[in-house]
Amino acid sequence: MADNKIDFNEWSEKLETVWKLKTDKDCKTFSELMYMLTGKEDIQFAEKLIDTVKLAEDYGVYESLFNALWAFSESKIGQLLAKRLPEFQRRMGKYDQVLRFYLPIPTDSKILDAFLEEAKKWDVSDKRTAISAIKKWSVEDEEWEIVLEKLGKPITKTTEEPIPEEWSESWKKRLERGRKEGGEFCISNLTWKGGKKEWLEDLDFLIELLALNHGKNWRQIDTMTNPLWGFAKTTIYPEFVSRFTSLPKDKQEKILQNIKKCNQLKYKKLVKDLENL
Repeated sequence: MADNKIDFNEWSEKLETVWKLKTDKDCKTFSELMYMLTGKEDIQFAEKLIDTVKLAEDYGVYESLFNALWAFSESKIGQLLAKRLPEFQRRMGKYDQVLRFYLPIPTDSKILDAFLEEAKKWDVSDKRTAISAIKKWSVEDEEWEIVLEKLGKPITKTTEEPIPEEWSESWKKRLERGRKEGGEFCISNLTWKGGKKEWLEDLDFLIELLALNHGKNWRQIDTMTNPLWGFAKTTIYPEFVSRFTSLPKDKQEKILQNIKKCNQLKYKKLVKDLENL
């Protein structure tokens, strides 16, 4: 029997009066209600925590909710998060307010086992929603690939392409060095050195990198394109789009697919900009 010293109805009612976080006082009360929980309470408290995630932007207050949620036992929280994932994703996934509460799952075997066992109860629609969400998460964190494999939906591995023979020797040596060094940014770190002049001079090299399959480093396509939609969006991005249109169709498609795989928003923006030329 749960060691539930807090009256659920009273706690829940008070939570509902502040969960829109309209004032600093609401935020303070919200956090206090979160830190009242020890994880020994009945699972209905954890259920209520998931229901409480309602805002597109919480300005960090939900960190106390995360701590409260993960105070519950591994088996209980793993089971609950699997049970609630489809509904939670439909309700809050568009605001990126789901993954943050699921982060520990892939790296804790006990939690993962409980999650996978409960996942067997998903119906066809729920499974489709959950798998779609986890696939998106696996782009940000490769640890989720393990979960997809165990759910019977492994990610297709990308084979690293050889360095093209027609490249200049300096380009070849740069990529060879990056691949040899390895690491989270071993390929993306090869670009965006210096200032605007150097960026423009290096743009053709960047384009060639975007057109290659980088094997296990495929996520670095996202890192190396960040400046195009960030600090270089007015200086280099227009020239990137212009040069893109002059590429062979097969290379254009390769770049689009590589970008799409790691970032849907960038892909849609690029396609739209190309259509508007």
